[in-house]
Amino acid sequence: MRDRKRVEFWQVGISLIAFSMVLMAVVGHQSGFDVRMRSFIYKGLRHLELPALALREGINRALVLSRDKGMFLEKIDSLQKENVALRMELNRVKEFYGSEGYEASPYLAAEGVNFLNATVIYRHPGWWWRYLTIDKGRDDGLKRGMPVLSGENVVGRVFIVEDATAVVELVTSPDLRIPVIVEDTRDIGVLSGDGKGNMSLFYMPRKAPLQRGMKIATAFAVGNFYPGLLVGTVDGPEEDFVEGDFVTYKVKPDIDFSRLRRVRILEVR
Repeated sequence: MRDRKRVEFWQVGISLIAFSMVLMAVVGHQSGFDVRMRSFIYKGLRHLELPALALREGINRALVLSRDKGMFLEKIDSLQKENVALRMELNRVKEFYGSEGYEASPYLAAEGVNFLNATVIYRHPGWWWRYLTIDKGRDDGLKRGMPVLSGENVVGRVFIVEDATAVVELVTSPDLRIPVIVEDTRDIGVLSGDGKGNMSLFYMPRKAPLQRGMKIATAFAVGNFYPGLLVGTVDGPEEDFVEGDFVTYKVKPDIDFSRLRRVRILEVR
């Protein structure tokens, strides 16, 4: 039924076009009747053009949105590079500013920070919170110990490097222990995971004024790992882990590891 109506619709349109051509041939192009007929036919045929015009408009909008999205993603990438560079430089200044014999290190410009994009290609169910495999390796310039990020937050570090792939050790792994610093208080501790998606901050002084929501960042340069990279957020003390003058805190990752599909390997030139 629908096909039949469509055929009838186009038959009417073609008939109108043929009729208009006959009229123009008979009455001439300059008569008032011809002008009125042209106007009438135009109004009738205008509805036949609407689907094509709508399709063209939709395609043009899609192309504009695609182009704008590409420019937007490039801008985000540039801002994230600059943000990471500024965070690492700020960490240096906070550590050394005012100390004797301190010489300001050269500014780490965003141009000196390079991101290598990679895709997660494998995660073993038995090691879900410990390791993942990415599609970049030695041939792409990866080295053991390089930090792996999602946005501006640390996912882990390059652990095993093959020619075309690499294994990343996650910050939620109990085998990875990272020296970290609480940005607001400058207290230094050790961060480690429990292999179940959680992280803990060890060796915090009992008197340290830590509060929920404070940011945790890497503290020292270890191998290819750089200081000043975001790791997580203080989520509160672990009441069962208080030893003498030290308290253990729960740390919440700022990354949804269950939805992790793409990562970035950080390289500082």
